[in-house]
Amino acid sequence: MARTVTVKELSDAGVLVYSDGYRTKRSEHGRPGYRILRVADVLNGRLVQDGEDYVRDEFRHSIGPKLSQPGDVLLTTKGTVGRVAIYPPVTEKVVYSPQLCYFRILDPTILSARYLSYWFKSEEFRHQASHRANNTDMAAYINLRDIGSLQLKCPPIAQQRAIAEVLGTLDDKITTNDRIGQLAGSLADAEFAKAATAWHFDATTFEEVAEIGGGGTPKTSVDEYWGGDVSWATPTDVTGLQSPYLSRTSRTITVDGLASCSSKLYPAGSILMTSRATIGAFALAQVPLAVNQGFIVVNAYNRVYQWWLFHEMRSRVDEFLSHANGATFLELPRGKFKKLGLRLPTVEQAFEFASRVRPLHDVAAQLMTETATLAAARDELLPLLMSGQVRLRDAEKIVGEVV
Repeated sequence: MARTVTVKELSDAGVLVYSDGYRTKRSEHGRPGYRILRVADVLNGRLVQDGEDYVRDEFRHSIGPKLSQPGDVLLTTKGTVGRVAIYPPVTEKVVYSPQLCYFRILDPTILSARYLSYWFKSEEFRHQASHRANNTDMAAYINLRDIGSLQLKCPPIAQQRAIAEVLGTLDDKITTNDRIGQLAGSLADAEFAKAATAWHFDATTFEEVAEIGGGGTPKTSVDEYWGGDVSWATPTDVTGLQSPYLSRTSRTITVDGLASCSSKLYPAGSILMTSRATIGAFALAQVPLAVNQGFIVVNAYNRVYQWWLFHEMRSRVDEFLSHANGATFLELPRGKFKKLGLRLPTVEQAFEFASRVRPLHDVAAQLMTETATLAAARDELLPLLMSGQVRLRDAEKIVGEVV
């Protein structure tokens, strides 16, 4: 039988300790030392450890327990509240920033770290956090006192571990897919880098070799334009991708909505590049779709060049940024992009290049589609398992069917 207990009660009982990160002074920064892990470095389920700020190791005593330990459950508490990760068993120790809260399990016979990490992803946590979150002029945040008052449903440890194992099976497969997909993408990039240095190219412009399109937004006040069968992409759909393959969009429009706006229906395989605010995020459309005004969409007149154009564009983001302008937010004008020069191989070379990179992209795209199915199954099972609405045996059967 699950009991409900607050985070503070668990702390008072010696089951865990929790706190926010270390408030560094600029005078403490330097190397050798400990890398600072910030909110932006904590993604859902994983960490990005490439920050350039360090606290010098002479301040180790001042940092105290706010230095990472393997197994720490991390929760972002400011800006985007609720991203979660578990610190992995790696050699490098990092300093947690003040906008992170860490939870260190002291008694694993009472509480599982992985179960706790999944609880932070549950609707129960989001509901409680939404009522406790404060707001500043800059961002929402949740403080330590409010975190201590969170009421956690805590079943027996065997059940916690079983729930975490079921959900973890899906997440482990997702992680494996992501790694293989990223490797395939890196191999394709390496093929492009090798070809770009070995071949002779003709000079031309993007508009001479490709159709360059843009997008539009149907009137949001017309209900009949929304919720149809036409996928409609916004930059957020692309910037949130782990790999550059877009198979589903957060919003859809109707045929009438498509006819009412300035976007056409672009075919699968179209190159999407964000061109406003965030410039140079890419995706390859996996389904026919329309886009909003935040994109430049590229389709080679001779499709043999499509893969070359994709890699050529991705290699030139810094240059595209240099041509952007705008007072409110940066934008790369489509007219300017059309006139930019382009390295163009021969048809034979483009065909050879496509034959090498297409299989790599196909593998990565297939894995991303599978990952979306796995993530949907996890997100469906998470609240059901946490609330006890589905039995573990039934959940294991569902996982076995999708993994």
